[in-house]
Amino acid sequence: MDISDIISLVLLIAFAAAYILKLVFLKRREKVNANVLAKGKKDFSIYCTEMSVGISSSLWLLTWIFEIIFHNKLSSFLDYLFINTYTTYTGIFLTAVGVCTFTSAAIFMKNSWRVGIDKNTKTTLVTDGIYKYSRNPAFIGFYLMFIGLFFTYSNLLTLFVLVINLITFHRLILQEEKHLLSMFGAEYENYKRKVPRYFLIF
Repeated sequence: MDISDIISLVLLIAFAAAYILKLVFLKRREKVNANVLAKGKKDFSIYCTEMSVGISSSLWLLTWIFEIIFHNKLSSFLDYLFINTYTTYTGIFLTAVGVCTFTSAAIFMKNSWRVGIDKNTKTTLVTDGIYKYSRNPAFIGFYLMFIGLFFTYSNLLTLFVLVINLITFHRLILQEEKHLLSMFGAEYENYKRKVPRYFLIF
């Protein structure tokens, strides 16, 4: 492993720790099972969307691990689309910002944080902190990590992982927006008018 692989591994561990600790905290302190991705009774379209997110995000994590450990071997049959120190460390930087953004979003979401769409629990609509600037900061964090992985290890596999995750996560956001509108009504509609789906005008 070179230094970029070590930094990438540290970021992967940091993301995993933030994700798992949030789930454990909600389970033990709040008695909430926050991982509801493709679980419970849901509409078929929601279930399919959540299953696709589960599969694509698992592929992303496996690719990230394999690239850290085996990228020298992988590069022998997966040609780099571009590779230099600048793009590699741009990828590392984007990944780091993504991990920080995701972690901040999970913290500010407090007890309302869920993995997937929770049809069984009435949560609180969070609009403060990082949620003043984006309705989906956790997803922005994921997007930055997907893009960061591609720049760090720029080959056809990481490009595929990037594209497939951008598509599946965007589809989940659209499903979540419908759910939040049905749950919070005018409160969410007002929030939606004031705060962008992603960031600034996006």
